[in-house]
Amino acid sequence: MPESEINNELHTQIQYRLMEKLSESERRYRELVENLQEIVFKCDRLGYLTFLNRAWTITLGYPVSEAIAQPLSAFIDHRDRLLWQGMLDNLSKPVRVCYELRFCDQNGVIVWLELSVQADGEAEISGSLINITDRKRAEGFLKQANEELELRVEQRTAALSHANQELTATLQELQRTQVQLVQAEKMSSLGQLVAGIAHEINNPVNFIHGNLRHVQEYTQNLMGLVHLYQTYYPNSIQEIQAELEAIDLEFLQEDLPKIINSMKMGTDRICQIVLSLRNFSRMDESELKAVDIHEGIDSTLMILQHRLKNKPKSSAIAVIKNYGKLPLVECYPGRLNQVLMNVLVNAIDAIEEFNHQRQDQENKTSSDQIIICTSAIDSQWVQIAISDNGIGISAEIQQHIFNPFFTTKPVGKGTGMGMSISYQIITKNHHGTLKCLSTPGEGTEFVIQVPIRQTP
Repeated sequence: MPESEINNELHTQIQYRLMEKLSESERRYRELVENLQEIVFKCDRLGYLTFLNRAWTITLGYPVSEAIAQPLSAFIDHRDRLLWQGMLDNLSKPVRVCYELRFCDQNGVIVWLELSVQADGEAEISGSLINITDRKRAEGFLKQANEELELRVEQRTAALSHANQELTATLQELQRTQVQLVQAEKMSSLGQLVAGIAHEINNPVNFIHGNLRHVQEYTQNLMGLVHLYQTYYPNSIQEIQAELEAIDLEFLQEDLPKIINSMKMGTDRICQIVLSLRNFSRMDESELKAVDIHEGIDSTLMILQHRLKNKPKSSAIAVIKNYGKLPLVECYPGRLNQVLMNVLVNAIDAIEEFNHQRQDQENKTSSDQIIICTSAIDSQWVQIAISDNGIGISAEIQQHIFNPFFTTKPVGKGTGMGMSISYQIITKNHHGTLKCLSTPGEGTEFVIQVPIRQTP
């Protein structure tokens, strides 16, 4: 046999064996692919399926023969089709992507598949689909459990926050009640003491004051009689003449009426102070009563008169009254007088502190003064504005001015209860408003507004 024929036959045998091995390899490959649990697919650049293994039918239920030549997007849930279409629109270059997509199986049930695609930019696209439904369900359950847990935590936090707010409000209310009880007891004791002192002073003063009129009359009569004796018996005996010179009868006749008038003025003053003490304490008026507001202001100023006078290191504080025409106001007189006392005392303290801080009193641009203005806002409300030209209050302190136990005064001088109690008296007991307006270095104004009639 020629050598060329031998070579041809040998070449043919080699090709046959290669074909057998290739066929065997392809069969094994197909068998391997068919037995995979994950879906293996191929499609063209438009997304139409060209190959599927048996896992497709096992996972989604569709026969492979019916799915071939259909677009893969036909089996993807409408919510995820844009992801797949977006990948197909970007195949001008090699891509490798991985998506989690929802597919619809033959019974319409959603199946989660993890899509892995590799495209080389040519005509064919190959990829795999792994069933991750159990994992997604577990993630869903976990997410739901986390959301429920977060909701419970939020609800628990909200409940705790609400309970904390209620507890804080209760504690604040308890604190206010304690302050009110302490101050009420203090003012009750003070009122009883003032009323008792006023009563005890009133009786002897009235006795003295009432008899001074008779003393004045008797003195005038005696002076008249002495004058008659001097007129008709000008030449008295030497002993009487010596006594007249000893007692300086002319000076006595001139000075005695003045002394009696001074005593009468003193008793008048004591009567006014006693009346002011009684009006301020109002022990017989603890219930609602229609009163003259101006009377309460004047009584309070009378009690504070000693603090308004000249002092060694400061001049007198002038009180300017701009009283409007007010009707009788229905209120708790004793409590309202307590508010007026607190505001006026603070005004005096502010002026004194301002004077203490200023080194050179001669350079003061204005005199110390407190201005009290009253007015009727309308037919239902009245206003009392008390302003001073003292040291003033900063905006930060103004935010806490009505808080219980808050004070800017030195230890031992202020308790921090006065303005808090005053605020409660005006807002709670009288259903009114109490505001503080101040500019540091220029002064402070407290504005009180209360209704003329208290509604139940």
